[in-house]
Amino acid sequence: MKKTFAFIAAMAALLLFAPATYAQADSVKTAVIKVTNLHCNNDMPTIKKRLLNNDGIDEVTYSGINGETSVFTIVYHTSVTSQEQIEKAIETTPGCDDKNSTPYRVRKENGRKKKAHE
Repeated sequence: MKKTFAFIAAMAALLLFAPATYAQADSVKTAVIKVTNLHCNNDMPTIKKRLLNNDGIDEVTYSGINGETSVFTIVYHTSVTSQEQIEKAIETTPGCDDKNSTPYRVRKENGRKKKAHE
């Protein structure tokens, strides 16, 4: 009987503490992403709204348009989303004038996308 009780207690402890072992570590990162093909002042708020509707994104700020480019600064949780997912959300955001188009593009630096900053 003692062996059965010890086994049940061990299994219960394992089940209670196992999820913490496998939980993905969360960290908050800041991504700085240049977005091109912006043509009017409504483009940036359109992208910001789209990003804020995604889980794991806490804050989105942007610069004004410089040519056809703006710089977005996104604060996000790595356990919920990634910079790649954020970039995909930007590039699949419908245009503010034509909801059937997806004009926005993430600018790649030296053939590579910019990395997130801690």
